[in-house]
Amino acid sequence: MPLFRSKSQRNLTKDDSTWSLKNLVDRVRKKNNSNLDDLMIIGIDFGTTYSGAAWATVADIEVDGVNVITSWPDTGAQEGKAPTELFYEHGKTMWGYEIPQEADPVRWFKLLLLKDEDQPSEIKGHEYLVKARNMLADEGKSTVDAIADYLHLLWGHVLKTIIKARGKNVVEALCFHVVITVPAIWKNYARDAMLEAAQKAGITATRRAGPTTISFAPEPEAAALASICERAENLAEGDVFVICDAGGGTVDLISYKVESTDPVALQEAVVGSGGLCGGIFIDQEFQRICKARLGRDWSSLSQTGISDIMKGEWENGIKRHFKPVTSSKAFIVKLPGEVFRGSGGIGLNDSSKKPIIKDGRIHFSSEDIEQTFTKSFNEIAALLDAQVHSAKKSNLTVKGIILVGGLGCSPYLQDYLKAKYKRKKIDVLQTDGMKPRTAICRGAVYKGLIGALNLLEHKSPVTITSTLSRLSLGIATEVPFDEDVHSESDKYWDDVEDCYYVSGVMNWYIKKSQSVQKDKPLRKSFWWTFESRHEYEKFVHNAKEVILQCDHKKPPKMENYLVTKFCEIKISLAKSFEQLDDYDSPGGKRVKKIDFDIEMVPSGASVEFSVYEGDRKIGTSGMGSIIDD
Repeated sequence: MPLFRSKSQRNLTKDDSTWSLKNLVDRVRKKNNSNLDDLMIIGIDFGTTYSGAAWATVADIEVDGVNVITSWPDTGAQEGKAPTELFYEHGKTMWGYEIPQEADPVRWFKLLLLKDEDQPSEIKGHEYLVKARNMLADEGKSTVDAIADYLHLLWGHVLKTIIKARGKNVVEALCFHVVITVPAIWKNYARDAMLEAAQKAGITATRRAGPTTISFAPEPEAAALASICERAENLAEGDVFVICDAGGGTVDLISYKVESTDPVALQEAVVGSGGLCGGIFIDQEFQRICKARLGRDWSSLSQTGISDIMKGEWENGIKRHFKPVTSSKAFIVKLPGEVFRGSGGIGLNDSSKKPIIKDGRIHFSSEDIEQTFTKSFNEIAALLDAQVHSAKKSNLTVKGIILVGGLGCSPYLQDYLKAKYKRKKIDVLQTDGMKPRTAICRGAVYKGLIGALNLLEHKSPVTITSTLSRLSLGIATEVPFDEDVHSESDKYWDDVEDCYYVSGVMNWYIKKSQSVQKDKPLRKSFWWTFESRHEYEKFVHNAKEVILQCDHKKPPKMENYLVTKFCEIKISLAKSFEQLDDYDSPGGKRVKKIDFDIEMVPSGASVEFSVYEGDRKIGTSGMGSIIDD
């Protein structure tokens, strides 16, 4: 086997010039090879319960900002998002608002991308997930197929919307860069599956203007870009904000410190966190109290009847606007007529127990509604407490909590958190209207713009300069045996080097919770040795290096069961055995040797590993996320 030896490491840095947005774009446009005007950035927020999209050219961002899609098929209302639901019938696929009320759609299928072992226990056996899994099996569809079906229909609507606004000829001349947001707690395999689904959906289909590129952004990072940067005039250096992205399924938290305000530069302050305590769990609680009140008559409801209550009366009514009251005000839910024809014998008027039913309507008290929010809000508060505490341990003081996401629009959530953090003098900020609900897809567009400017070797005026790694990343190497460090049982004699060696020694590039500076590559040098042509040719046939990961707080010094594969780098070696450099080993053997470097390039919440022989790149991993939990 070729030996894999560690030599040294060095840091590489790039120029750090910055300009204001307008000056920056002016300078970029003066360059003959700049094609910013030919670029359309499209952000897609594919959510557990609702999905949204936004788009912009650089000119849009300079003048009017980001265009958010608010008009959807089969709904006359202006909505920031469409339901993430599918319905298959007679070979036809329906999505979002066009699904008939009486239909029983596939829901929550996004969560099926996670393997069973990565599904939290409280969600694994949920009826929606079980039903989604069974429905897709009946249709002969995989999870990737279902997501591709949804993205295909969403993408078609996005294109129609953009063409309607700009004209077909203009749009066809623009190159597309699509940024899809993913939960911070997702593993890399789930993100890979999302890429496969996006490609199957036709998002990367051939276009006259050139290839469509896709990148990914963590949902809380996108939310931060939209939320903090749109408040740029109110920022001060040293401010620390927690972004609370409270969505349908997950609640993701990420904390940023403002490094500078002109340009806006943010660094992750403490390690982000997340949990499954979003809006769907509040919906579950409301459905539970409705079932408890109606008893057997709940089972007499059709899908239309359940939808009338859960979507019409609850999601689009009480839940969105609820704030606790101390008066006797009732929160009224109109019951479908079919419930009164059930076997339970419930009447139009029933005051035998609370909440009472009057004129075919349930009269819930404020306390009844409050209890549906209690568990989720307590869990959100616990996540926030942990962020605030971690910031304090790092000698940082949180100035504000910014609420985004569907549940982040809740006035009750804002009031609840305001009361909780009043003594700590932490502001709880919430934008009016659709902005909290559409923050992620808007932020995805900003993320795409930043990426475009970086490709043109200009520093964006809005940047996230560093993140905190949720993983330790490194490689397993062979090093000379040291009796003060290594176990006797691990050593073996190496004839080439004429000494004892130990294999499986971890060489960590970054460790968990370590700050990762954007665009500051770390390169380490190694070498392989080969004693024969046969050994070399066998290696060349399937040459690869494996990058390893560990999500424990203290990564081990030796490769063990805590260490798993992060990614694999396939290596292309063009030299023949005879062309390799000679190496006279300490053991008196002349062997062949290849010196090579493995470089880690951070980019926000992702990293890319590349292998170099001299100046020639001989392998690359592609981007991988460092925000997995």
